[in-house]
Amino acid sequence: MTIQWTVIATFLYLELLFIFLLLLPFISPKIWKYIFHSRIFRVIASKANMYFTIFIIVLILFFLDSVREMMKYSHKSTKDYEAELQINMKLFRSQRNYYISGFTVFLWLVIRRLIVLILEEAELLDENETAMKRAQSATETFQKLQRKEENKVRLIHSLNVQSGEEIEFLNKELKEKKCKLNSAEKDIEDIKSRIEFTTEEYKTMLLEYNKLNTDIESEHSSL
Repeated sequence: MTIQWTVIATFLYLELLFIFLLLLPFISPKIWKYIFHSRIFRVIASKANMYFTIFIIVLILFFLDSVREMMKYSHKSTKDYEAELQINMKLFRSQRNYYISGFTVFLWLVIRRLIVLILEEAELLDENETAMKRAQSATETFQKLQRKEENKVRLIHSLNVQSGEEIEFLNKELKEKKCKLNSAEKDIEDIKSRIEFTTEEYKTMLLEYNKLNTDIESEHSSL
C-alpha cells in the first residue's frame, strides 16, 4: 500500500475511533457540547477547517480515481497468465482503494451528522431542564396562591363579610392560574416528544454505524 493510501486508511481508522467515542453511552451530550464549544476546540477547528476541506476534496478525487481504475481493469482480459495476474492484482488494489476512500468519505458525513444530532439533543436537554424549572416554579407559585386563596375563602366564610362577587373573582383568578399550569405541562410534553424523536434518530445512526462496521470487517476478512 502506497503512502497516500496508508494515510487515508489511518484516517479511516481514526474516524471509526471517533464515532465509537461519540456513541459511548456514559458520555452525555452536554459533555460533548461543552467540548465542541470550548475555546481550545474552536481555535483548533477554525485553523484546521480549511485543511480538512482540502483533504476531503482530495479524498473524493482519490475515490473517483479508484472507480475509474476499477472500471478500467474489470473489463480487461488476456490469455497470458502473468498479464492476467497483473490485471487481477491491479483490479484488487483499485477495489481496495475504492472501499477505503468510499468508507472514509461516508464516515466523515456520518460524523458531521452525529455531531449535529448530539448538539441538538444537548440543546433539547437544556430546554427541558429550563422548562422543568419553570414548571416547578409555576407549580410552587400556584400552590402558594391556592393556599392563599383558600385561606381567603375560609376567612370570607368565617367572617361572612364578603360578597358573592368577590368570591367569584377569586375563583376566576384561581382558574387562570390553573390554565397557566396546564400550559406549562403541555410545553414539557412537547419537549419530551422532541427528545424522544432525537433519541430514535440517534439509535438509527447507531444501527447504520454497526452495519457499516460489519461491512468493513467483512471486507477486511475477505482481503
